Amino acid sequence: MKMLIFLLKILKWAFLIVVLPVVLYIGLAALLSYWGTNPKKLDCAADQTIYISSNGMHIDLIMPTASLPSNFIGHLSPKLSTQYYAIGWGDKGFYLDTPTWAELKASTAMTAMLMKSPTAMHVTQFKAVQPDWIPIKVCSEQITILNQHIIGTFETDANGAPLEILNAGYTPEDRFYEAHGNYTGIRTCNIWVSQGLKKASIKTSRWSPFVFGILHHAEKQAAELLE
Repeated sequence: MKMLIFLLKILKWAFLIVVLPVVLYIGLAALLSYWGTNPKKLDCAADQTIYISSNGMHIDLIMPTASLPSNFIGHLSPKLSTQYYAIGWGDKGFYLDTPTWAELKASTAMTAMLMKSPTAMHVTQFKAVQPDWIPIKVCSEQITILNQHIIGTFETDANGAPLEILNAGYTPEDRFYEAHGNYTGIRTCNIWVSQGLKKASIKTSRWSPFVFGILHHAEKQAAELLE
């Protein structure tokens, strides 16, 4: 009987310490992901297009080459054929140690979510728009704001050049760079994208640590463009 009572106490504390916080986190994320922001209207023509893309867990902001400052692009080892840059921010250990989802370790995921960890920027060059990218119409003022958000997240040297993490890319088209900020379960890679969209007055989730909220609002806006 004493053993049963002891086991019940263990289960109770396990629920309070482990299960309940996870349930609350997921529930809050779901609620705030679908609750959209109310961005202010900007007095400029939305005549340019950026994109976002998702691999199921992580979202990148995708900027046309022509929309990024040339002096910034010059530090990214650009190729003549590059027309777009997919840029993401995330947990440094997760980025560098997990080139594919098959190589994801539970310890890496837990560290990223439960501890403040160093971060990195991931930049991939593309020659053309990919079929799964979601378009977002923006104006020149919004481009400027997004550039400030993106470039300001890179750590730079005394000359303003991004600090590349050498020999860390997955392919010849991508590279990693040192970044400002720490990754936590509250401020995830997707929150970084959402913050950029909010700054640029683009409707997105109130708080979306996962991809589905940001995708929901972006896909809805993209559908409205076709109506």
